[in-house]
Amino acid sequence: MHNENFISRLSGMFFGYKRLSLLKTVYLNIKQGYFPRFKILVYPKTKIGKAKKGKITILGDKAKLHLGTSFERSHFNNTNLKIDEGGELIINGIFSFHTGGVINISSGGVLEIGSGYAAENVDISCYRNIKIGQYVAISKGVAISDSNMHTIKGMEQDNSRPIIIGEHVGIGMRAMILTGVTVGDGAIIAAGAVVTKDIPEKCFVAGVPAKVIKENVEWS
Repeated sequence: MHNENFISRLSGMFFGYKRLSLLKTVYLNIKQGYFPRFKILVYPKTKIGKAKKGKITILGDKAKLHLGTSFERSHFNNTNLKIDEGGELIINGIFSFHTGGVINISSGGVLEIGSGYAAENVDISCYRNIKIGQYVAISKGVAISDSNMHTIKGMEQDNSRPIIIGEHVGIGMRAMILTGVTVGDGAIIAAGAVVTKDIPEKCFVAGVPAKVIKENVEWS
């Protein structure tokens, strides 16, 4: 009876999530201690490089992580998740990294994400701490990094600073969010914007560097 329930569960996953990489999904959930609940769903062409002391933590009964998913009738590109020693990815909701994404969590870095999605080819580099709230929509080609990655003479103390992205934030195509930035709840970041300073809540920003274009905005 136990085997029949297990096979039924796997079959449900396979048909419920089309083109799921089933063997990778089973293996990763076993390794991370989420078997047979299947908190992490892995899709084709997804590569996961996790150090022995790197962590993937899924919080809450309903929380779930999709890695490398693709829209209907579209193809898969290479998706890469790398977690170095002491690095941690924390998921506190249902979140999807779409295909082509690159997620790099360096030693000691913590990337914490609520619910929402990151569309194709999103690049997230976490060296210290990046926190992304609930109901966040990240468009394709967006880059988020909490470090300059290279030391700039005279700016050593600012080389790596945490990023906080609030709840219900919309980030436009190919926008960039740089080190030390806080994005307020309900904010909208225009396509191609480069965010170098804090954004108040419910503001629409655009430009290089990004500036407030309109206040008290709402989006759905």
